[in-house]
Amino acid sequence: MKNRTLFFGEGLFETFRVYKGRRLAFVEDHLDRMAEGCRFFILPFSQKEAIEALKLALKEIPNHIEARLRLNLISYGDHGVEKAVFQTSWEPLEGIKVQEGSGVELALAPFQRFSGSPLVRFKTTSYLENIFVFTWARRQGCFDALFTNERGEITEGSITNVFFLKKGHILTPPTDAGLLPGVTRKQIMKVARMLGFSLTESTVTPADFNQFNGAFVTNSVIEILPVCTLCDTHYEVPEMIGTLRGGYRKRLETSLSSTGL
Repeated sequence: MKNRTLFFGEGLFETFRVYKGRRLAFVEDHLDRMAEGCRFFILPFSQKEAIEALKLALKEIPNHIEARLRLNLISYGDHGVEKAVFQTSWEPLEGIKVQEGSGVELALAPFQRFSGSPLVRFKTTSYLENIFVFTWARRQGCFDALFTNERGEITEGSITNVFFLKKGHILTPPTDAGLLPGVTRKQIMKVARMLGFSLTESTVTPADFNQFNGAFVTNSVIEILPVCTLCDTHYEVPEMIGTLRGGYRKRLETSLSSTGL
């Protein structure tokens, strides 16, 4: 039976940060997003099997370390998807805390993406654009690069969602710009509002960069990292980012204690 994920990129994945004690956060959010992707692409999905695959993977990870864990949904079939199975892989996590204080550098991706493509809305294994831009950014000495869409609007990074700060107000590109609705993005938006910060989903273009006084990027592994340089624009690290990180980690602890894995 043909591996359709290998041949056509017909599969999905989710990436988790494993915390010490073999703990995962926001598992339901991750699996809900994968299930939504399966409904859209008409792929079979079993939450029970996904959870069992995560449990087996966690048993392999030493209790005292943090790790990056990837859950893959691999599809098989000769003339269409006939079955799907879960596979996992993991690696130790290193180096993130060093960047929390100093911030990271971002570039602009060397090509645009179409906002209406379903591939930008789900974590599909058709991931070559993201990998290409991630590798390109690292060769430029940057942590990540931000995509723009066909209208020239900022969407997201190759591995991150992005937020901008302007006089105490938080802006992040809207999902209809063409981006992945990240699990950490969702939680940061909730935390910001709980802390009383003003936050909107607003269109951002590269011409706006010098109007902001800060920025940060998010994903489930890095949590929140401040941006020190975006193309030719330099930012300080506002106190607000530390406040958001603290609020996120309180929310994280609640999730870590209730996963049941």
